[in-house]
Amino acid sequence: MLLFARMPYCDTSLRDIAAAAEVDVAYVHRSFGSKAEIFRHALAALDPLDDIMVATDGRSMISRLCDLAFLRDPRIQEDVRPLHLLIQSSLCSEARDIIAQFIDTSLALPLSKAFGFENPGRAHFALSLLSGFVTHRAVMGPANFPGIPEADQRRMLETALTNAMCDTDGRSGPVDKSADIV
Repeated sequence: MLLFARMPYCDTSLRDIAAAAEVDVAYVHRSFGSKAEIFRHALAALDPLDDIMVATDGRSMISRLCDLAFLRDPRIQEDVRPLHLLIQSSLCSEARDIIAQFIDTSLALPLSKAFGFENPGRAHFALSLLSGFVTHRAVMGPANFPGIPEADQRRMLETALTNAMCDTDGRSGPVDKSADIV
C-alpha cells in the first residue's frame, strides 16, 4: 500500500513489493498471482469507503469523501487513502482498468444511488472535481491556496461536489428530492 501511495503502479515492481514485505518475489507471485491483484487488494484494504457508502444520504457520503481529500503524510499507512493510490497511478495504462472499475463500483454507483440517480454520470463528474482537487494538492501542495484556510477549502469542495450531484433546480435525483443547492 505504501509503495503504491509513493510510486505509480507502472513504477512499482513485484521485486519492490517483495523487498518492502521482506519476502521472496516467488512468494508474492504465488500469494497474489500478479501486480494487478496486489493493487486491487491494496485498494480494498485501504477502502474506508465502506463506512462512507453505507451513509443513508448523499450529503453525508460527500462529506466523508471530502475528508479523504486532505492527505497528511503518505509515508505512513494510516494516512494512505484510496484516492491517493488512484491519483498516483492514474496515468499508468496498466492500472487504468483496475482504477476505472474501482471508481465505478466503489464510488460512482453508490454515490449516484444515494442521490437517487440510476445513471452514474453526475457522480463521475463530481468525482472528477474531487480527483482534480486531490491531484492539485498532491502536486502543488496545500500552500498553493494562499489565504484560504483548509477548513474553507474543505467547505468549498463539499459545496462543489454537492452542487454537481444536484439538478439545475437544486434538487437531487428522484429518490431524494429534499437536497437543495448549498
